[in-house]
Amino acid sequence: MICVVCAILFLVLFTRLLYVLFQVHYNDTISSTPFPQVPPKFFKPVRLLAVAGSGGHTAELLQLLTAATAAPSSKSSCVSFSTRHYIVANTDSMSQDKIELFETTRKTETNVVISKIPRAREVGQSYLTSILTTVYSQLFCIPHVLRARPDILLVNGPGTCIPVCVFVFLLRVIGMCRGRIVYVESICRVNTLSLSAKILVFFADHVLVQWPQLAASSYRCKYIGRLVS
Repeated sequence: MICVVCAILFLVLFTRLLYVLFQVHYNDTISSTPFPQVPPKFFKPVRLLAVAGSGGHTAELLQLLTAATAAPSSKSSCVSFSTRHYIVANTDSMSQDKIELFETTRKTETNVVISKIPRAREVGQSYLTSILTTVYSQLFCIPHVLRARPDILLVNGPGTCIPVCVFVFLLRVIGMCRGRIVYVESICRVNTLSLSAKILVFFADHVLVQWPQLAASSYRCKYIGRLVS
């Protein structure tokens, strides 16, 4: 009896996984834009989760958020945020300071949360050892992602984002959040994709690049011009 139940559960989860992957890769009508336009009467505030990296990654991320809320389309309520939840590396105090300053100057009523997790991969760390540190980081991100249960996950390249993206995707598969993953490649990536992008092309909803030559790296990459300066 237990084996039958387990087999049915596995079949349901596997079917759900295939359906979500179909949404990600082929169903443009379901997930066509990072911030889909919906009629106001069907609107619910968006729960945003963003992963900040050290240095330029955080600066670019904050520029993206500024542009998203300052664009003409954002004047309608369908792209306002009920919660902005940030995840930063536990050794990255500079990013936390930048986020706090950014949110202070905005003076909105949006609920803002900043959480910290260990880095999944340090700059220059070997791919082999990064497997262990990624698993370690994955365990720490679980309670924060469960708290956030994002409608949109916005990331732009730091290694810290991979464990978060994986867990958000899993929550989406089991129906615990909408979890649309929007990845924006850093402006400094001109000719080759970052390791984060190479991983996320398999299950992110949108992989956006800021240089036309990068769009040829994968059929999942979309060139949409320069988003940050």
